[in-house]
Amino acid sequence: MTKFFFYNNRKPRKFNYKPILFDPDEDARKERLQNRINSVKREMGVLSEEEVKEKKDFKAEFVSQTKHLKKRHDRVESGGNSFISNNGILIIFVIILIAVFFFWLLK
Repeated sequence: MTKFFFYNNRKPRKFNYKPILFDPDEDARKERLQNRINSVKREMGVLSEEEVKEKKDFKAEFVSQTKHLKKRHDRVESGGNSFISNNGILIIFVIILIAVFFFWLLK
């Protein structure tokens, strides 16, 4: 049997997968080309407004369809909440503690 030593442990192999069929440069090039073609079609009037609306951004469409993400997006857009509204209970608790402390000292 072998002994277990803390200083001579072998590390596990790292995950080093390189996809064969995926090329991010090619995908970016195709997307730029498609955007350019769509902008030319829009300028020429070939692409209708309905087709433009169909090609919305997936993220924006997904956020608009989910309640919790929509609320979060609206809260971020409005500027968030103030310090007092976020920590209201804590502030009230501290005020009560201070009041009890002073009343206890005055007795």
